[in-house]
Amino acid sequence: MSFYEVAVEHRFPVSSDRVYNLIVDMDEHRRILPKEFESLEVLAGGKGEGTVFRLTMNVMGSRTTLVMNLTEPEPGRLVQEQDKNAGITTIWRLIPEAGGGCSLRLTSRFPRKPGPAGWVERLATSTMIRSIYKRELKNMEQYLTAGVAARK
Repeated sequence: MSFYEVAVEHRFPVSSDRVYNLIVDMDEHRRILPKEFESLEVLAGGKGEGTVFRLTMNVMGSRTTLVMNLTEPEPGRLVQEQDKNAGITTIWRLIPEAGGGCSLRLTSRFPRKPGPAGWVERLATSTMIRSIYKRELKNMEQYLTAGVAARK
């Protein structure tokens, strides 16, 4: 099976530890999700390796529910969320910077459907997901710097 990826990057003026903790702590993470994420329900764990959560998204009237398994291939630097049944993987890669800030690269990999319909879906999905992820990263920054939970 082939895949396509959607990625965004953002620089945070706070330590990579703070950003990482927000990513892996589902109670905190749900506070910064954009409005397209209708719900995040923890099924097991809740923080870090071994957490399993159900995520429901509604994008342009199309509702998708994923059951994501969270792993930490490189604790403190790399988080992976995967729904094996849907074939979707999301990777959060943190790069600490001198001076205390960090950069975050958020990448999701989706199964590639064949033919012209698959090409149109990839184009539309990539644009929408990139926009949603950019808002999520801005929400994260606002939450980490001002303590305000935003669901834009």
